[in-house]
Amino acid sequence: MMDNFTWDSVFAESNVSFLVNKPMMKEFLKDLGNGIDDKGFVVNAENKKRVISQDEDEIKLKDLGSISSGSKNFIKDNLASYAEFLAQKRNL
Repeated sequence: MMDNFTWDSVFAESNVSFLVNKPMMKEFLKDLGNGIDDKGFVVNAENKKRVISQDEDEIKLKDLGSISSGSKNFIKDNLASYAEFLAQKRNL
């Protein structure tokens, strides 16, 4: 991992894939305008509404597996969720 890692350096790239641990994911969410509520759900930082995952459920940080392009597609950390996301993306 880079010693001088910043989210600004990540955002400067046009096509980035990487793995992070949950504490880093929490910081990444913050930089994207999201947060975590007192029950552990990912929320929009402005209006405090819980974000919806690709399967139309509220999503907790502990269940978050990925955020796809556009930073608004929250994918749960399980094979079924990734398969559903890929199927939806293929239909676009």
